[in-house]
Amino acid sequence: MKSKKHPDVLKVVNFILNKAENNEKFSVQSAADSKELNGLNRYQIGRMMRDICLAPEDEGSLIRYTTVDNTNIDNIPCHWQLNANAYFSYQSHESIQIAIKAFYVAVFAAATAVVGLAMDIFGAFS
Repeated sequence: MKSKKHPDVLKVVNFILNKAENNEKFSVQSAADSKELNGLNRYQIGRMMRDICLAPEDEGSLIRYTTVDNTNIDNIPCHWQLNANAYFSYQSHESIQIAIKAFYVAVFAAATAVVGLAMDIFGAFS
């Protein structure tokens, strides 16, 4: 049976999108302390954000604000956005999830139609 648990990177993507939608700044450390990303440490979050985000300020700020070390620069809040590849990959994932739900609705509708047709043919309600 498939696990319903979301992959860690999907949790981080959802977190970034929710913060961007609400125009909220956050840091790698505050993300690690959030209940949405519970269980992920700041090293993991920083590494994922480095792969999926645009630089929040000038060139080099992506590496600067996602590097976890003793300088605590990863605690500076910024407005984060997904890069194009991450954003469109997320949109594709969401489209597939919707298509799967639509498939199950279609299967149920077809099964209902077959049962109705069988009842009509065999005169169940006559």
